[in-house]
Amino acid sequence: MTRRSGGIPGPDRVTGPQVRYDAVFLDVDGTLLWVDLDLEGYVEDLAPYAVNGSLTVERAERPVWEGLRRHIEENIEHRTEEDLAAFKRRNAQIIAGQLGIRAPANVLAGVAERRISFNPYPEAEAVLQQLMEMDVGMYVVSNWDLKLVEVLEGLGWMHYFDGVVVSAVSGVEKPDSRLFEEALEVSGVKGERAIHVGNDPVADVRGAADAGIDTVLVNRGGNVEVPEATFVVRDLSELPDLLGG
Repeated sequence: MTRRSGGIPGPDRVTGPQVRYDAVFLDVDGTLLWVDLDLEGYVEDLAPYAVNGSLTVERAERPVWEGLRRHIEENIEHRTEEDLAAFKRRNAQIIAGQLGIRAPANVLAGVAERRISFNPYPEAEAVLQQLMEMDVGMYVVSNWDLKLVEVLEGLGWMHYFDGVVVSAVSGVEKPDSRLFEEALEVSGVKGERAIHVGNDPVADVRGAADAGIDTVLVNRGGNVEVPEATFVVRDLSELPDLLGG
């Protein structure tokens, strides 16, 4: 899936600052943004449907977060809009059963979706703007469900990207090198002219390296050592200078 017009600079095209790479692949969760869940709001919305006593944040916390993890682990199996919607309803019903909640499946799924938020890291959008001004091709490469483009559009970010490669569409997940090979094909760039930016030592660093792609590990906590990474940064604000050489 491609979006931004203009494509990427070819070997004979110089329209902006010189950069080390022709394409930057970017992970989403933990790199550009973090996913949060408003447990208090979830409980407030569903408390009227509780049948086994009062619904509290303490009771809801474990089942709700387990449901989110289940979605992350299993969403790749649901590769149509209808199938994904049905999976979300079933997942919401599992959580409701654990909490003693009786409500229509569409209500349960609606509350779960409404109470999830996608929160950009403070520097993320400014860095995306800088990279776009450097005229380097930018591609999302992410383990995510079919709704990733909607999330990016909701943030007003799709115009930054030349393409989106997402696991639920491709049928393979990072660290499988095939997802990165697809990104190379979409970008039209050879492995040595691309770099992948992500926060996971295995999914991002090992997966991209297996495809012959240089890597940037975003180590926000400063507590991960990954010698295989080509570069390590504390946050995305270091990326433009790094790519500019």
